[in-house]
Amino acid sequence: MARKNEDTRHSKSVIRIVCEGDKTEPLFFSDLCNTYFHDNEYVDIRTIPQPYVPEEADDVNHTKRGWHKGKKRKVKASQKKEPEPIIISGQPPLKWVQYARHILSEGVDEAWAVYDKDEHPKHKEAFEEAAKVVDGKIVNIAFSSRSFEYYLLLHFEYLYRSFLQTECGERVDGNKHIFECGTGKIPEKDCNGAICINGYARTRGYWMETKSGESTFPLVKDKLIKGMVNACRLRSESDAKTAAPVYERNPYTDVDRLVGRLIGKYTVPFGTKQRICESGTDWTIELSSQGVEIDNHSDRAILLSRGQFTVYDWEKEDVLILNETPILIQPHDKCILNCCLDKTKVISIKLSTEKEILLLPKYES
Repeated sequence: MARKNEDTRHSKSVIRIVCEGDKTEPLFFSDLCNTYFHDNEYVDIRTIPQPYVPEEADDVNHTKRGWHKGKKRKVKASQKKEPEPIIISGQPPLKWVQYARHILSEGVDEAWAVYDKDEHPKHKEAFEEAAKVVDGKIVNIAFSSRSFEYYLLLHFEYLYRSFLQTECGERVDGNKHIFECGTGKIPEKDCNGAICINGYARTRGYWMETKSGESTFPLVKDKLIKGMVNACRLRSESDAKTAAPVYERNPYTDVDRLVGRLIGKYTVPFGTKQRICESGTDWTIELSSQGVEIDNHSDRAILLSRGQFTVYDWEKEDVLILNETPILIQPHDKCILNCCLDKTKVISIKLSTEKEILLLPKYES
């Protein structure tokens, strides 16, 4: 947890990720942050709760989650003893948003609440509380329906489909016994992915388990762009099909926004203007049927470097430069870059070494 005498140092940006669970999400984001911020002195990012990850591991991990190479990382912890966590009563998911609000008041710069739809009763109240601006800050929400596993699924394929469960199972003496759908262990109760997300993933060989003590991040770390693109595409399709609040939708996820925030990449749907105000400039970019439209709204000219705009194929990992020469746009003028994208390509605009905008193509419904 943040402390005023530790986490309010001006030299660091302090980010906290409050997770509903104590395994899947904390392990995923701790692993992601150790990968991208392991040696970064200017960012302090931690999950709440902090998971324990064993330091010992074989070079090749063969687990129920899947198969991946690499050693497990031990979660980097503060040298100072953490204070006892505060206790916030109330019903989920409102209490996780309230927790995030509390640590913002203690000096944290940015707080996220990560949780699933499940059967929680206080979704409307949680979103309303998160949107309140207090001392110039809001609580960010990374929400998934049905669960975090749906976000993981989008790293393997684009799928717009409602699931009723993460795991099929039944209650026996108060404990849930899962059927391990997709394995055929209990054939008479196996939905083979028709009802549950993990059953669907198992039948396609994406993973075997997500509720153990190991991180799911290695399963998707080389597919993060694909996951972001597919999640953004799913939200666009959801917006076109329903006006219901996001917490009532299934499927839905915006966990990719948190991932994008952490890795410095931001997706923009087709036909949406993205405003950029950097180093005294003020301009917008949009991918339309005309191409990449660049509008300079400021009273000064802007110069865009050669190769700042590229076409990136995230399946083949190919990059094609879109602007072979620098682009000079006069005040209140406009420029259009012609391009044609298929569904595995995006327009990438590098604004800095730490920030990249990804413009998505138009997808057929």
